[in-house]
Amino acid sequence: MKKVLIVSIVLITISITGCKQQGSIQLSKKNIVEAVFASGNITTEHQYIVTSQADGYLSVSFFNEGDSVNAGQILFRIENEAQLEQLENAEANYQYAKTNVGNNSPVVEQLIAQRRQLKNKLTTDSLNFVRYQKLVKTGAVSQVDYEKATVSYENAKQDLVSINNQISDTKNKLQLEVSKNKANLAVQQNSSSFYEINTEVNGVIFQIQKKQGELIKRGESIAEVGSGKFIAKLFIVEEDINKLKLGQEVYIELNTERKKSYKAYLSKIYPYFDNKEQSFIAEATFNEPVAQLKSGTQLQANIKINEKVDAIVLPTEYLLPGDFIMDKKNGKVKVTVGIRTTDWVEILSGADNSTTILLPK
Repeated sequence: MKKVLIVSIVLITISITGCKQQGSIQLSKKNIVEAVFASGNITTEHQYIVTSQADGYLSVSFFNEGDSVNAGQILFRIENEAQLEQLENAEANYQYAKTNVGNNSPVVEQLIAQRRQLKNKLTTDSLNFVRYQKLVKTGAVSQVDYEKATVSYENAKQDLVSINNQISDTKNKLQLEVSKNKANLAVQQNSSSFYEINTEVNGVIFQIQKKQGELIKRGESIAEVGSGKFIAKLFIVEEDINKLKLGQEVYIELNTERKKSYKAYLSKIYPYFDNKEQSFIAEATFNEPVAQLKSGTQLQANIKINEKVDAIVLPTEYLLPGDFIMDKKNGKVKVTVGIRTTDWVEILSGADNSTTILLPK
């Protein structure tokens, strides 16, 4: 009895081992689509970051997140006491300079008064010179007195020329001060405009990054504003970018709506590699508006680049590295492949419908 039992167990084991066979398959026909995968997010056509052009404190936010805004509207006001003081000083200096440039200014009036005195002196010295010129000929005055009168007359003429030049130079300098102070005032006024931040386009405020009373540095982001229709921003790996063409169909799945696909088309391909994202970037435009779509929503997309009806295909797990198959009859055979998908690969040559292909061990 013991011997019969042992023989039976051996026979059963041999039977089970003999039933194990390596999986095999033959080529079949199938409609297949080749696509490029891309990750990405939702954005708008004209989305931009609002940045501060000045240092200060955020004093007023005129809108909230989600509010619609029109181009030119004030979004935020920033306060800076030092800038306000500089603007007031620039205005005061400009007004003072304008006052000094007129004939009624104290500086010019003083010079004009000196000129009147010099004119009177010139008149007196001129009369004395003429009188002494006549008297010296008759010997009524000495030659020395005549020469003194001549020198006094010549000096009076030169003093009048000098004061006229001084008045002209002073007016020019005062006018230059007006121009300089006017330019400085314009600079301060222009700088003051940085403290009121306006929106550039009609749109919606997506995000406000600063709170009222918070310190803001020049160049810091304050908010994000978007306008125009929603688009899908796609990140493409380097090896796939040359497969893309404008107008290709795109199927998009939003993280907010899993298992639902939206149709779009490839509308823009950026001609550079984005180092920040470490990928190429493309944009897809939806064929129809998507309800309740929100900027920033993450997504996955498949960009359709090729399609074939009744392609001769093989499951991808049967294809060996280097595009070889394990032919049951001929062993390892090189094949030419076409379209590749996650599940299938098109066989162009090297095997046909009669080929039995073994699953690689």
